[in-house]
Amino acid sequence: MIQNITTNWNIFRILRLALGLFLMTEAIRAGNWFMTAFAAAMFIMPLLNIGCCAGGNCAVPENKSSDINSEEVEFEEVQSK
Repeated sequence: MIQNITTNWNIFRILRLALGLFLMTEAIRAGNWFMTAFAAAMFIMPLLNIGCCAGGNCAVPENKSSDINSEEVEFEEVQSK
């Protein structure tokens, strides 16, 4: 868990953390407790590096089959009149 917090920081993760912190402070200052719970989630997600794409869930899986590229393709020249 600690390793997840201290590694893989990039500019977008820092921006998400800053946005979550800003939302949290504004929600607490305004006294809006529903927004505070939402802002807490927005603050914790980049801190722990969790979310829909954090674990590589949005990546396209590699094609493990080698049959596709091993097939020779023959081309035929077409001549126009």
